[in-house]
Amino acid sequence: MDKKHIFGIFIALIVLAGIGVILLSQGGSSDSDSSQKVNTSTPTEQSIDNSASRLKTIRHGYLPSNGGALIFIAKEEGFWTEEDLNVELYQFTKGPDAYNALFGDKIDTVGAGTGAPATFIAKGAAITIIGGLMSEGQLVVAKPENSKELSDLNNWKGKKIATIAMSSGDTVYRAALSRAGVDWKKDVTFLELSSPTVILEAVESGKADGGIVWIPFEILAQKQGLAIASYSYQYYDNHPCCRIVLKTETLNKDRDTYVKFEKGLIKAYKFFSENQNKSVDDIQKYVTVDKDTIRKSTWNNYFYASPDPNKKGVEEYYQQMKGSGYIDTDVKVEDHIDSTVYKQALDELIKENPNDQFYQNLLSEYKKMNE
Repeated sequence: MDKKHIFGIFIALIVLAGIGVILLSQGGSSDSDSSQKVNTSTPTEQSIDNSASRLKTIRHGYLPSNGGALIFIAKEEGFWTEEDLNVELYQFTKGPDAYNALFGDKIDTVGAGTGAPATFIAKGAAITIIGGLMSEGQLVVAKPENSKELSDLNNWKGKKIATIAMSSGDTVYRAALSRAGVDWKKDVTFLELSSPTVILEAVESGKADGGIVWIPFEILAQKQGLAIASYSYQYYDNHPCCRIVLKTETLNKDRDTYVKFEKGLIKAYKFFSENQNKSVDDIQKYVTVDKDTIRKSTWNNYFYASPDPNKKGVEEYYQQMKGSGYIDTDVKVEDHIDSTVYKQALDELIKENPNDQFYQNLLSEYKKMNE
């Protein structure tokens, strides 16, 4: 065999080998799409991706406060994932901004205040309250030399008070002023500002005599040399604060999803009640203050967490807003509260955990606050 013949055979073998590689890379099909994306993930990664794609996504708006502890715990501990939900969290500085996002279909649920949803309901918004997050946790801060004077609401006449419009503290204190015989529309100047941080700055600089904020800003205020003049519970004990709210249309279309959402929050409440240290870790991922501040501001006698919708409490709150002149409406807030979503979630957890006394206790509380 001459060298030319040998060289020809060698070239032929190379060509055949190349064809074989091409066929193998295309799954053995000569007419495969050459632009097809190659899946390089492992079987385990593929199964995780497929599982995640089956989760129902809910976009939730929150404020960076430990008042949203149950939201943060449900997310970090995977309680919503257990219910086949993917909850995406979107941060807002104040409640009205979150509600504007809700009305603009940028988020699906909101957990920010009671005053804000009550105000929008009074104006005719088609929204529904299905659960809660916290109660109380509002307060007034002032310079030390002014704190004692502001602890008496009668001394608010002629004062400038920094606040965030429609926040729970804003509505609670205005109602308290009315009950004390102070015309807050004429006798008090309310400076409506953009955030609790800006309120603290206004008080510290002397632009405001006092400021209405919420947890954990009472601890931050004290670190800045300010003092606490009063807590909201002194004027309205156990008042509801952040409620879980969504469009009524959204709830009617997909009620089961929001029952699952509430189940995640109830599980988070149980975890919150039994695992303080890990709860602090979860909260700190969304509230950028030190752990000691979170702990002091969360486990105390002027704030408590609860996922219960507290229908009776919201109705009372609404009446106080009407009585103080904060809202003027014939709209009934009870038509915008569906506590049975929470009740169904709780019933399912009790059925799944028949020997768990924690859930039984929540059922007793539900009956007192909603029926």
